[in-house]
Amino acid sequence: MRRAIWMAFAAFLLFVAALGVVYSRQVLAALLAVWTAVLPLLLGCIIAYVLNLIMGRLERVYFPKSTNKAVMASRRPVCLILSIAIIAAIVAAIVNLVLPQVRMSWGVLENGVMMVAQNLYSWGEQNEEALLGALGAGGLDSLRESFTKFVENLSNGSGDGASQLSSILTTVFSTVYSIAHGVFIGIVALVFSLYILIDKERVIRGGRAIVELLLPPKGASAVRHAAHIANDSFSRFITGQCIEAVILGVLCAIGMTVFGMPYAPAVGACVGMTALVPVFGAWLGGAVGFLMILTVNPMTSVWFVVFLVVLQQIESHLIYPNVVGASVGLPGIWVFAAVLVGGALFGVLGMFLGVPTVATVRTLAIERAAKVRAKRSAASAKEPSTQESPDENEAPEENRQSREEA
Repeated sequence: MRRAIWMAFAAFLLFVAALGVVYSRQVLAALLAVWTAVLPLLLGCIIAYVLNLIMGRLERVYFPKSTNKAVMASRRPVCLILSIAIIAAIVAAIVNLVLPQVRMSWGVLENGVMMVAQNLYSWGEQNEEALLGALGAGGLDSLRESFTKFVENLSNGSGDGASQLSSILTTVFSTVYSIAHGVFIGIVALVFSLYILIDKERVIRGGRAIVELLLPPKGASAVRHAAHIANDSFSRFITGQCIEAVILGVLCAIGMTVFGMPYAPAVGACVGMTALVPVFGAWLGGAVGFLMILTVNPMTSVWFVVFLVVLQQIESHLIYPNVVGASVGLPGIWVFAAVLVGGALFGVLGMFLGVPTVATVRTLAIERAAKVRAKRSAASAKEPSTQESPDENEAPEENRQSREEA
């Protein structure tokens, strides 16, 4: 019976795959529409999960033994507001630390560009004859004609100037739309996460009821056990990742201060914040730091890259496997492989979720292997007794035959 069910299920999957190949465009469009609709809810679940890690700890210290109805009623809203305030305060502190330094470096870069432009203009005036000789007799005239034609086309609304203006406006409008759409998705996700956290217990009970309705008792128990392991792996991973990001940011700031590099606190905070993306995230903050230091001293920016490479090697081989890998129970090679495969398949989100997902699957596989070994050892322990039983029965049979012969 079970074999027939699996064969029917396999046939159904083959049928669905065939339909997907025949109607690939329609299927992709439908999947894209579903993903667009589900994305805010998925982000809301992720935000709710992260906030719940802080909110759960606050609830355990917010008058835990009090039986006052007012205290019990206010525990969830107060702890939720405090959780949001803590994350907002951390983000605001990082922004206030990094943004002024970025503005300063941008001002230095702007002044440097203007200085380079002035130097080029002065050099051009000093070497006008050489430029005329290089461009030819009509070189400057052709440049003037091209610029004049561009301005005329732009003013008349035709030609290359109008097409370039249209392209610029299209880019601006698409950028504004993308930003507005991202803000809208973020607001919807935040509101959805608040609804989840306010009625957290009811949401959990509803999920359990759905699982018990769709699956037999044994299957529902297995799903609950897998969910418990996944929750433990993800919570440990997020905690370990935050600790690792803080360690890396502090080490970066201290190292830059020791070597006399500029913008040490800002670059350290930026590297630590982007280090929340496993293994490769710190390079994003390092790129920002490189550009900031480049505005002060190009040679120092090169030494910063060397320093960051060394720091990343220490982080990848020592800090990350021992902090994050130990928190989720994964060896270093598994952590590195999970980040690579997850990033290749699903981008930044895959890099972030790859480690806890692999940790969950590995834990379930180890438990399954232990059960299989226990069953095999129990079966092998029973085999000698079953083999000895015929020998025990043979002795009475031989005695009976000998008595009959006598």
